[in-house]
Amino acid sequence: MLTKQQIEAIKPKEKLLKVSDGDLLYIFTFPTGKKVWKVLYTLDGKKGTITIGEYPLISIKEARLKRDEIKIMLASGISPGQKKKEEKQKQLEGMSFRELIESYRDVVAPTHKGYIQEVASLNLFIRLFPKLMQKPVSQVDQLDMIEFRNERLKMVKAATVKRDLGLLGGVFKYARQELRIITGSPLTDISKPSESDHRDRRISQNEIDQILKAFSYHPTFQPVNKKQQTAWAFLFAIETAMRASEIVGMKWMNITDDYVLLPDTKNGSSRKVPLSMKAKELLELMKGIHEETVCTLTSANTLSSYFWQVVTEKLKIEDLNFHDTRHEATTRLSQKLLVQDLAKVTGHKDLKTLMKYYNPTATELANKINGVG
Repeated sequence: MLTKQQIEAIKPKEKLLKVSDGDLLYIFTFPTGKKVWKVLYTLDGKKGTITIGEYPLISIKEARLKRDEIKIMLASGISPGQKKKEEKQKQLEGMSFRELIESYRDVVAPTHKGYIQEVASLNLFIRLFPKLMQKPVSQVDQLDMIEFRNERLKMVKAATVKRDLGLLGGVFKYARQELRIITGSPLTDISKPSESDHRDRRISQNEIDQILKAFSYHPTFQPVNKKQQTAWAFLFAIETAMRASEIVGMKWMNITDDYVLLPDTKNGSSRKVPLSMKAKELLELMKGIHEETVCTLTSANTLSSYFWQVVTEKLKIEDLNFHDTRHEATTRLSQKLLVQDLAKVTGHKDLKTLMKYYNPTATELANKINGVG
């Protein structure tokens, strides 16, 4: 049997190192130096492995006691591996709705592109619905989801509630397909709220002038601080239809004479955004600010926060957010591009979604019909 001194004297090697303590118990030393207790056994001609835990968190005495328990199971013809699976499944079946959401938040959400918003929403559900969170997942039913939907509709717009239900749909899918603790989703046959008409907010030249003045920025000089860069990004967005996240993520290595390459966009694919002469002039103003990135704004949230502080709090301009620049830009570009070319610029994969961003005024349409430039 191994002593404490012998175990601590084991040095890691390039490959996993296995040392026997005797009677089925082994300590494995990883190249990183981590040491883990394992029991290697054979039952009915089949080999199996049970991981006991990491040394020294699991002492020599504790590891041997656990090994002895496993030997008793083997003598009774019980598979330790199967029993461990059954115990884990039993534990999962008693999981509360909160524990399920936390598991999804920690395991699944980080694999998604919009995981930051997903995590924020899931944490919000936990705070707002403590009673629902205490219920076992197996007891969460359609009435719970109807109540959740109706309560959320009192707090936020229908479009947000629709996204909330979509997110919970992913949570229940995880519980059904990965954890195997439910057989169906309580969201089945739950009607989603009808969304209100899509935004058609346009940005007037007068508003643009007000915003630039409030940011103390004129589009002929280099924006030095982050607030001036927000004003610059506002103008660049109107010219290119790029999202806030795409603008703050721009790198000089991805900018050519004619376009900006966006390697990773919201819909999961890359996109090349063609540059107008005005967009090129705006980019020239940013040269020398940072060696790698065009902006020094760290995130879309930072940009939107600066925009909100000035436009909403200071200027009191009603119902205008940074994303409305995408509506304005798309509508302006539609005067110059065919619809299929416009979709290439904006990155929309279906025309139905693209049309939500095409918001011409009746006067603009009348001018187009009459050939007025």
